Amino acid sequence: MEEIFKIIGRKINQPNKNIHSEAHYWADVISRAFGEKKKFGMYLGVIKRIGLVQAKKIFAEIQDSEVTNPGKLFLWKTGPKRQIYESTKNSNNSSQKS
Repeated sequence: MEEIFKIIGRKINQPNKNIHSEAHYWADVISRAFGEKKKFGMYLGVIKRIGLVQAKKIFAEIQDSEVTNPGKLFLWKTGPKRQIYESTKNSNNSSQKS
């Protein structure tokens, strides 16, 4: 019985060999934090599209809030429609000030 615990303990403490970069690491952290380990690839794609700095910023904002579906909010905040909305909103505000 002790042999089984030694094997299990060693496997748990070993680093994940599939994590190759900082983007992979953060995709793993985010997907686990949101309880969506099977959506690792989706989060990795989002991180590669928006950049690591922006992804970490959005992840920190979501962690500080108390939302019921953090994964959905993360995708909304990183989605292209949101970026178009933000750029349109900013251009309208600057034209109204002139």
